Amino acid sequence: MTSSARQKPLKRLALGVESLHITIKDKSVSVMALHQCLLRTKNLTDLELALPQLSTAGWICLFRDLYLPRLRYICANAPHTTLAAFLMRHPRITYLSVERCNRSKQACDLGAVSLPSLTAITGPISCIALAISSQLLTYVSVSCHRQRDFSTPLLDFTTKLSPLHASRITQLSIPFDVGDIHFARHISGAMPQLILLEAIEKPCQQRIIQAHAWSNVVEWSRHLALMKNLKTLGLLTSTFLARNDVHERALVMAWTVHHPSLEHLALWHGFGSPGYKMHYWHFFDGTWSKRRACIDPVFNFFFMSHMSTRSSS
Repeated sequence: MTSSARQKPLKRLALGVESLHITIKDKSVSVMALHQCLLRTKNLTDLELALPQLSTAGWICLFRDLYLPRLRYICANAPHTTLAAFLMRHPRITYLSVERCNRSKQACDLGAVSLPSLTAITGPISCIALAISSQLLTYVSVSCHRQRDFSTPLLDFTTKLSPLHASRITQLSIPFDVGDIHFARHISGAMPQLILLEAIEKPCQQRIIQAHAWSNVVEWSRHLALMKNLKTLGLLTSTFLARNDVHERALVMAWTVHHPSLEHLALWHGFGSPGYKMHYWHFFDGTWSKRRACIDPVFNFFFMSHMSTRSSS
């Protein structure tokens, strides 16, 4: 059998790969081998690259002359300057997930990229706000990496968006400072059109917290009700919200008593402590019932969306 004949099955196999997730945490990554791998898997639609030890020069080599015509999902920890050049060759990307940008004062290079088909984006505020220009974008997940970013992530995010772009977002995942007792007021005023909200309270070890965003039940429930289209709410906090199921049910009832459309409530409380819990509540036939409970859930936005879809079916 000739060498070319032996390679034909491998070529067919490579062309059949649609989803590729690569994680290499040490310095043993072979850029040339990865580059050749990506060149051969031309039909990829979903690509994740987690290569924390790869240098900027390595990323440039990895993405050089790389074009994946069917690619729709990209998640990579690449430097944004290098990633921007790659994205310009892939304008049909629909989901983009990026990590922290190394630039502290200059504008992120992602702001120069046009992704008209983008429907979902995940990353730091300063980077993804600049990249949001697609008329199709509905899902945004904001990440914070520095403690000072947690104080005003919502304000920072909304001020970087045009009112038109902000009004199109219907699904939002955002961290908020543990001391922001008016979070519900801020979010309902800035984005009242939300259908799905994931709120992640970030603890601070250096401060004694007297009250949380939900401590004033009347204000919390009133501002939640102002988001009239909200169907799914997720809340993650390091605080234990309730002593037992009876107390938690009473809390859920108090939070949602005036809400016209809320159907799904996911509560992760005591996060970071031994025995923390996730409880999923579903509103059906006029009453709230706890559908799922687990000790160590994977906390992510798409999990919530999946749970909402399954429970509604």
